[in-house]
Amino acid sequence: MSASALAQHLHCSRAYLGKLESEGVVRRTTDGYPLDEARVSYIRFLRRDRKRTPRHDADAKYTRAKTEMLQLKLAEKRGELIRQSDVDALIDQLLGITLTAMSSMPARRAPRGNLATRRCIEQVVFEVRTEIANIAQRKADEAGEPPLSEQG
Repeated sequence: MSASALAQHLHCSRAYLGKLESEGVVRRTTDGYPLDEARVSYIRFLRRDRKRTPRHDADAKYTRAKTEMLQLKLAEKRGELIRQSDVDALIDQLLGITLTAMSSMPARRAPRGNLATRRCIEQVVFEVRTEIANIAQRKADEAGEPPLSEQG
């Protein structure tokens, strides 16, 4: 088939057909262009090209995000996931109880008169509270959390 006939068949210009040939999409033989081979090669080229478009990328990202969202909802319904806010609230509650109990320990274990024992217990409570605060601060730093003074 001639270049003009193939260009008309593929609904493109002769110049564009020349570009397709230089890119190896279609090939010319001694008898011209083989119609079936050129048509299949051109269709494959268009499909490849379509897959690289921004629209295709956006559609693929949207599909992935939607699939992930559905998988998360399903896992939550199955009880395989819990909300981070629920975990945070539980941790705050448990830590609050622990710190309150620790703070009352010196007065409960050395009520009257035994000031040396009371100060010793207070020192241990202070050290434990400081260590808890340091660990929490390290974890916040590792997670990239802003300092408390910067939070609203």
